[in-house]
Amino acid sequence: MKIAFFTEGGYFGKVPRNTPNMRTDQAWICALDAIHVPIFNSPNISEKFDVSIVIIPKEKNREHLALNQVDLIKNIKSISDKVYVMQESTHWDWQDDSFNSMAWYYSQLLESDGILCHNDIDVPYFKGITNKPTWVFPTLMITDLVKESDKKSDSVFVAGNWHTTYRGFDAWVIGNEFDSKMYGFKSGKFKSGEETNGVEYLPWMTWVDFMFELSKSKYGVQTYQASAGQFPLNCSYLGIPCIGYSDINTQRDLHPMTSVERGDVESARMIANRLKTDSNFYKNCSEHTKELYNQLYSESVFIEKVKSIL
Repeated sequence: MKIAFFTEGGYFGKVPRNTPNMRTDQAWICALDAIHVPIFNSPNISEKFDVSIVIIPKEKNREHLALNQVDLIKNIKSISDKVYVMQESTHWDWQDDSFNSMAWYYSQLLESDGILCHNDIDVPYFKGITNKPTWVFPTLMITDLVKESDKKSDSVFVAGNWHTTYRGFDAWVIGNEFDSKMYGFKSGKFKSGEETNGVEYLPWMTWVDFMFELSKSKYGVQTYQASAGQFPLNCSYLGIPCIGYSDINTQRDLHPMTSVERGDVESARMIANRLKTDSNFYKNCSEHTKELYNQLYSESVFIEKVKSIL
């Protein structure tokens, strides 16, 4: 099967396995031996594909690439037997766009052959607004280059900044329960003054380097709004128990003993305290999440799931 991914990335071709900054979309492309095509270059492609997967950029980048004025999915359909739209961010993020931009995005969903989503909770939403076939497209890691640090500490890594999308405040409150050093990373929505909250924020680095730094921490916390869920997946591979909200598939599936309902900070703090004080509970969580990663989210499992979809 010949598969293409159309994203806002500026490169053309395949993604080699030794790519150090292997983000989720690049991991998908790599595992499926697919071809990446810059989305703004789609009208100029004559190569034919069996399946095309389109990750539509957010409004700011759509305007920059002048995508809001073109029949994007219709153009890609001319060179592909099937065209699916892959969810970007939360399933409601695009509703912060202007009216015209929302109308354009919705029309692209309706033009597609189906929708690919991050989480189970996203499926009935997209299926409901489009009446299109809709599936969960699992988040993935390519782990060839991942190395773990020999230096371990009692620190906690809190993912997400203090913004409504990332819900970093929730993670910060839960992280404080460990009474340990806290680490984090900055996003584009990092707020002025946030660096005074006691978290040591790492400088920008490649994903492989980030995994090495993450492996030094004993605990993880992430309370993002439901989206790709890369961080709980990262933690699981490294055997780090991650506390988070259960509407994210990777959190619920890989960290069942440390997942809570969205907004249940009280229960999350209780779990943090138990991880800190009960060594057997910590050990069980650590070993179990590693087992679940291999069973549910390894590359071979991903490929079989995607084959059944496509």
